[in-house]
Amino acid sequence: MNFIYAENQTLLATACNELKQASVIGVDLECENNLHHYGTKISLIQLSTTTQHWIVDVIKLKTIDPLLEIFSAPKVQKIFHDVSFDLRILHHQFGCRPKNIFDTQLAALFIGKKEIGLGPLLQEYFKIKKEQKFQMADWTKRPLTKEMLLYAIKDTAYLIPLRNLIKEELIKKNRLSWVEEEFSLIEKNNWEHKEMSYSDVKGFRNLLPQERAILKRLFLLREKLAKQVDRPPHYIMSTKPLLAISQDPPKSLTEWNSLKSVHPVVKRSIPLFQEAISKGKTEQIILPELKAKRYAPEQREQLNELMILREKISKKIGIDGYLVLNQDQMQDLVLSKTHRSLHNWQEKLLQEFKKS
Repeated sequence: MNFIYAENQTLLATACNELKQASVIGVDLECENNLHHYGTKISLIQLSTTTQHWIVDVIKLKTIDPLLEIFSAPKVQKIFHDVSFDLRILHHQFGCRPKNIFDTQLAALFIGKKEIGLGPLLQEYFKIKKEQKFQMADWTKRPLTKEMLLYAIKDTAYLIPLRNLIKEELIKKNRLSWVEEEFSLIEKNNWEHKEMSYSDVKGFRNLLPQERAILKRLFLLREKLAKQVDRPPHYIMSTKPLLAISQDPPKSLTEWNSLKSVHPVVKRSIPLFQEAISKGKTEQIILPELKAKRYAPEQREQLNELMILREKISKKIGIDGYLVLNQDQMQDLVLSKTHRSLHNWQEKLLQEFKKS
């Protein structure tokens, strides 16, 4: 498979001049996401038109403004597969909000597909086996091998024909307008990339207020050390010992030095950990009580009726029930007594089935 590797501004300009002329582009990203190094950043952007494939080396180029302008232009449709992470990291790193998107994964759900990964879809439609060899590769290393680059470009090479085939099925089922509305709403989402916080640690709520404060201090210290040595935070210390230390800190240097499965920087920074624990012991993090939603008997009955209607529609049209109505929408329908949370296609669909 032929592609052009854009690793300088001249080649990027050439790529963008061609991409501007296309009506549709397949897009995929290769990223570092706290797997080998600290933080999240884009390494490569793969792009395919009907006639040419490009790989843009974001690490070498550093600035890719001409490409970001194309992403933000509504004229050219950008095809992604599972767009959520890609939109978050593009916005996080470059402040870019792509316009005119088509997500082949979401579109596949709307024609009733159960296996919606890119691999199963390529196998089904094109009899192509998607390799997994470089799924966990370190895409920040340079130079990248030809084999890695070929692996990367295969993720966009078939996105345009895949979109075309799925789009045909959507048209046959009269659902193209449904996914177009979904894509339009996706573009308006707040695509904030949120790194894990201390309050996201599993078991945080079960700790005592003082233990939560200690965990917060230890968590932030781990972040600082991870950035310092350029390793993912879980390489420094996993959350399990972090929780354990929050509840029962080591009482001596011998206990600190006997900690297992931690990065060497931990044992070099024992005084910092001891200081974090001491400060945490003087603090408390008190969490508000979680209040369970309470429904009146008639509201419970309405929820049950909506659930029955959702399952009826789901079975009849062959798509998952949460697409017809998700849990939040059902709750809002009952509690607010309005249709404000429904998308246009959902409201029409519900009305059709209520009449039948």
